[in-house]
Amino acid sequence: MATSCTHNNGDIGDWFGHWKLNTITVDGVVDDSYEGNIFFSFQGGVFAQILVKPNHGAGMLDRHYANWEDHGSYIIINYPYHTDENGNPVYNENGELKAPFKPLPVTRMSIGDNTINVDRKKGNDLQLSMTDADGHTVVYNLEKW
Repeated sequence: MATSCTHNNGDIGDWFGHWKLNTITVDGVVDDSYEGNIFFSFQGGVFAQILVKPNHGAGMLDRHYANWEDHGSYIIINYPYHTDENGNPVYNENGELKAPFKPLPVTRMSIGDNTINVDRKKGNDLQLSMTDADGHTVVYNLEKW
């Protein structure tokens, strides 16, 4: 990866930097549609899902930004959406929330708040899990890069 990070807005400890998403498991079954090319990146209050596009040359990245908060045993990743002058969500012509960034579909995260459990965080090894909008248990196994 040709990107780098700096510690903006304070030290976030072990979270800081890039974490390679090695596997996604849904209801105990490895998701074979995941190609092994996503990184989760944490910096200050900014979270990014970074998709490395294989066979497209150096620097071909697709970034999907969100906000995140550390709550110890869980984190909240929030993909914000547009609201009208009364604070009501704004939808597009397809009935989807209008948002500046959307999560990568294979991660099964949603626009808005995603509560992610921290199952294991030890050194360069990280396991996160959540229940997606359809009620499926999604487990992410990551390693620090």
